[in-house]
This record gives sequence, C-alpha cells and structure tokens, in this order.
Amino acid sequence: MPLLAYDTIVCFGDSLSQHGWDVSKNGWVAQLSQAYLRRLDVVNRGFSGYTSRWTLPLLPQVLPLSTAGSEQPRPRLLTILLGSNDAFLPDQQRHVPVAEFKENITRMVAMVTDPSSPNYSPETRLLLITPPALGAKLYDHHRASTYTVVYPVDRTPESVKACADAMREVAAEMSLPCVDLWAAVEEGAKEQGGEFEGYDAYSWDAVHLNKGGNDLLFGLVMKAIKTHYPELDPDVIPFVVPDHRERALMEEREKAQASQ
Repeated sequence: MPLLAYDTIVCFGDSLSQHGWDVSKNGWVAQLSQAYLRRLDVVNRGFSGYTSRWTLPLLPQVLPLSTAGSEQPRPRLLTILLGSNDAFLPDQQRHVPVAEFKENITRMVAMVTDPSSPNYSPETRLLLITPPALGAKLYDHHRASTYTVVYPVDRTPESVKACADAMREVAAEMSLPCVDLWAAVEEGAKEQGGEFEGYDAYSWDAVHLNKGGNDLLFGLVMKAIKTHYPELDPDVIPFVVPDHRERALMEEREKAQASQ
C-alpha cells in the first residue's frame, strides 16, 4: 500500500523560517500548517544563521527532481525568505554583497521556473518575502543586554533595507509576487512609536519575530496567496482524506448498493 502522501508548501530560508515553527511566538509557519491541515503538508526548511550564499546549494536538495514520478508529493508553493544575514556589514564573515544576494535569489527562482533545471516544476508557485525592517534602538538594546563584550555594529537598518529592495527587484523582474515584510514592519513601527520606535511590536531582538511579527507575516502570506494564487486558498483545496461526514455518507451509499 502506498504512503498517504500530501503535496507540500515549502518554507525555505534562514532563522525567520526555522523559528516559524515556534508556537510560543505564534510562528507563522505553524499558523500556515494549521491553515492547510489535511490539505497540504507544510515543510519547514529554514536554516538559522544562513545566508543566500549558504542556502543556494541546499535548495536542490530540498526540491524534488523533475523526473520524479507523478505519485511523489510535489511542492505546490515555495516561499523564500532571506536577507537578514546577508545584510551583515562587509567586515563580517557572513556578509554577502547585495549584487550577489540578488543573483542568488534569482538562481533559486530559476531552479523551479527554468525548463532546463533538474528541479523544474511548473506546478510550483513561488512567493518571495523580504526580511523585516531592523530597528536600531531595539537591536542595540538587545546586544547590550545579551553580550558582556561590546561588539562593533554588524548590520544596520540600511543594510537590511538594501536586501529587502533586492528581493523586491527580483520579484518584479521575474513577475513574481513579493510579501513586503520590510515595509509592513516599518510602517507599523511608525504607528506604534515608543522607547524602541515601535519595532518591539514585531520583534524581540530587532531581527527575529515575536507574536506580533509572526501574526503580521502570516496575514501577509495568506493575503498574497489568495490574491495571486487563488487556487491555493485553503478554503478551496479539498481534504486529501474525506471529512468524516462525507466518509459516513460514502459508507451508507456502499451499503445501499450492496443490498440491491
């Protein structure tokens, strides 16, 4: 008997995806999994601390080969959320120049969209996500309260914005939807205000999302899906295994047919 296999949504990226499973912070990936329960399996392939340079060779190991049999589960949606670690400054080990970051994201997209790619998958939809805006005061506060040694600044609001801009550019150039988490956090923070300029409404350390940030991102992802890929709206995707009420009706019909 074959395995009961579901098609998938793959959430690919850095710690912002990896920590998306954290239910204590309303993780956006966990919320996505709940939304698609019994419809699609949500696969978390976030790698904390990784950059686009380090994740680029991993993506072919995450995606199925185009030669895989039709009975194999296929990714129906691939989200790519990167940039927060690429945004480290040039004197930092993990720094990735913006031009290279943009090229890496472009190559990731091509793995799915280019017919010559071993991982070509025309049925897979793509959703790019910018890194969230970084609040300098919150970032400095977290670093000062965490480390006993004073380290030099390693990334800035401007360096993160540059990666967010590059992600939007790739989306525009490749005609893909982009969830602009950077702009959403930036605008929301201005409305919030306060000691940390409102960024603490969305992040606990200026990089990673708290409950507010995860709720924000989940809402943006679902809005983008319903707008750009309505066929992936969970409300229109049937259960892989029928609902128990439907199953009971099937059994009643089977019994009626057998008695005739």
